[in-house]
Amino acid sequence: MQGEFVHCVVWAKDLLFAKLFGDRNQDNDLNVRSSDVDGSKTTENVFELSPDEDPISYGQRIYDHVFGYNIELALANEETWRNRRKPKAIHIKDVLSEVSLQQNGALENCTNEGTSISAMSTLDLKNPQDVWSLEDNSKVFLEALRLFITKREKEIGSLTFDKDDQLAVEFVTAAANIRASSFGIPMHSFFETKGIAGNIVHAVATTNAIIAGLIVIEAIKVLQNDFRSYRMTYCLEHPSKKLLLMPVEPFEANKSCYVCSETPLLLEINTQTSKLCDFVEKIVRNKLGMNLPLIMNGSNLIFEAGDDLEEDVAANYMQNLNKVLAELPSPVTSGTVLTVEDLQQELTCNINIKHREEFDEEKEPDGMVLSGWLERAKDDQLLSNGQSTLLGTKRKISEAQESSENLARPFSETNAANQEIPQQIDDNNDDDEDMVMLDGPPEASKKKRFK
Repeated sequence: MQGEFVHCVVWAKDLLFAKLFGDRNQDNDLNVRSSDVDGSKTTENVFELSPDEDPISYGQRIYDHVFGYNIELALANEETWRNRRKPKAIHIKDVLSEVSLQQNGALENCTNEGTSISAMSTLDLKNPQDVWSLEDNSKVFLEALRLFITKREKEIGSLTFDKDDQLAVEFVTAAANIRASSFGIPMHSFFETKGIAGNIVHAVATTNAIIAGLIVIEAIKVLQNDFRSYRMTYCLEHPSKKLLLMPVEPFEANKSCYVCSETPLLLEINTQTSKLCDFVEKIVRNKLGMNLPLIMNGSNLIFEAGDDLEEDVAANYMQNLNKVLAELPSPVTSGTVLTVEDLQQELTCNINIKHREEFDEEKEPDGMVLSGWLERAKDDQLLSNGQSTLLGTKRKISEAQESSENLARPFSETNAANQEIPQQIDDNNDDDEDMVMLDGPPEASKKKRFK
């Protein structure tokens, strides 16, 4: 039996809603068992709409059965209620007068043009935060049931509860509240019931919306190429200095990344024997991670990947793939600078070609050596990109929280030139990833570490 409002919601959603609008072939223990076998058989078809029955009369009959007859049947078992509070049976005529029933029935001619089908709209119940009276809940119950029958008849028999289905949530809210009233449980608003029925944690949903908004703000900056305004924003679990959102400067460029690094790439390769297909597979795809590469030698396009190419153009590129670099229409020799671009990402890099005759088969099995950012990363003994970023993130969050009072400034102040920063500054020039604030343009600033 019902003890909390959540039990009423589960009853309304998983039993009543499923019985009326879901798969009728599935077992549903909605009806209270009676010792009268013949009497229980008559309840099998109580939820069926008779051919000559209008939706309003059908709704009133369902109301009286689930909130009246079933409760009276349960009360007949005195042993069940010896140590429990007895519910009270509720019949539609005890809640709504004949005039109210006629007014509710007159809504049959109303339409929801321009809006989604909603009993709340029809009954002019605008605020989802309001807790409806028993009378209002009864009206919503009857109206929602009518709208399902008249407006969504084809869906009946296959419906399952969806928290984003306005009419379904309205029906479940009304049914759960009427059930709660019967058992002496406080009723809840539409908003609260939707959260319970849909297992919605409102704090999580709100936080997701906030983060989505921050992402859009940064995306706009990227589109505007406003790199000076870029921010990483941490959403803290607990407030720090009364702040939940912690905007900080982006990480410094990763020296081991060929996208961030300005170190030029150098490819040592035998241009007389290596084919373009070897260069594409071993270097462009495997080393640089490009999916849809476009390769240019100066202003000459020598290869392009993609499914939207014309047949003759694609055939020409396939011929180029099987040619030696030095024998391409635009020959690739020592000193050539190739521009490689990925059409699937905003990624472009230049590769300087250096002809080399011999390679160590054990140490250089590809027959070509790419250096530049790889060599720089090895020389600096940096961690891998993922590890470095992870450790830097942990340090940056920690340091951001420690200095949150100083960082709690509007973006306009952060971007203002020559802004004074009252932190102690350490001029140690190590390679650790620290949280930095820049005075003026990044290119004119020095690295400053917060203590």
